[in-house]
Amino acid sequence: MSHRSCNSYLGSPLYIQIIPAIGIIAFALWFLGPLMRYLRSHFRNDTNWKKSRAYHISTSYVQPLLLWSGTIILCSILDRVVLPLEASQAVKIRFLNFVKSLSTVLTVAYCLSSLIQQSQKFFMETTGADDTRKMGFEFAGRAIYTAVWVASVSLFMELLGFSTQKWITAGGLGTVLLTLAGREIFTNFLSSVMIHATRPFVVNEWIQTKIEGYEVSGTVEHVGWWSPTIIRGDDREAVHIPNHKFTVNVVRNLSQKSHWRIKTHLAISHLDVNKISNIVADMRKVLAKNPQIEQQRLHRRVFLDNMDPENQALLVRILK
Repeated sequence: MSHRSCNSYLGSPLYIQIIPAIGIIAFALWFLGPLMRYLRSHFRNDTNWKKSRAYHISTSYVQPLLLWSGTIILCSILDRVVLPLEASQAVKIRFLNFVKSLSTVLTVAYCLSSLIQQSQKFFMETTGADDTRKMGFEFAGRAIYTAVWVASVSLFMELLGFSTQKWITAGGLGTVLLTLAGREIFTNFLSSVMIHATRPFVVNEWIQTKIEGYEVSGTVEHVGWWSPTIIRGDDREAVHIPNHKFTVNVVRNLSQKSHWRIKTHLAISHLDVNKISNIVADMRKVLAKNPQIEQQRLHRRVFLDNMDPENQALLVRILK
């Protein structure tokens, strides 16, 4: 029965054979979204449709796959049509191969890029606002997203019969010429990649560095890819520094310090000279009981430091 139905379908006119393919494409374009939205509103009483998981799944995966299926079915039906002229038949075959290759590559690239973007968004939301891993996730997402589309374009050219090896060779020669012409620009970009990958500092961290004899200290406001890094100091002056300067100079990240050294002097009158030993002992006990002060190693120092005609000074030095 099924074999007879299949033969009957294949023997039907062309416009009847293409109805299922046209129906799948039309359903994906105009009816899939409203149907998914209706089903979701029927089971869930919220109006946040475009931010829902069903919306992202239908637009990122289901709709592209349905469009691809309809396109492949339509091309397979048209492929069985024999044109009277041999030249027309060759053009038709080449055009259908082009459409099938393009639809396949675009579908795979679009689904993969959607998966990468949603995974990146998930990791960005799970990390805190000040988490340094956020910059790493952003860099990795952009790199993988770009690699997917570059690989898709290369695969599409290979499917069309073009050799990508020639393009790579030409691209290598062009890269050499561009590097010689814009060495500063590419150096900044590569340095930006290193900064985003290794994260010696991120936005809102306080850093210090010395560039060409000029002391720079302040909060990082922006870390660009092509543009310079912006540091704003205590005087609220914005300092724009090319990224390659950070790869050849020492950068102190004060925001990543595990402890802070505190050093101060306490003046004691000469009339209280007999109380100095008791004061020193009491201060050492107080510092030893303070949980905010480093206790694992000997960083609590309280002793008589110097004397002058007016008073005598106790030096207090701790690591907090």
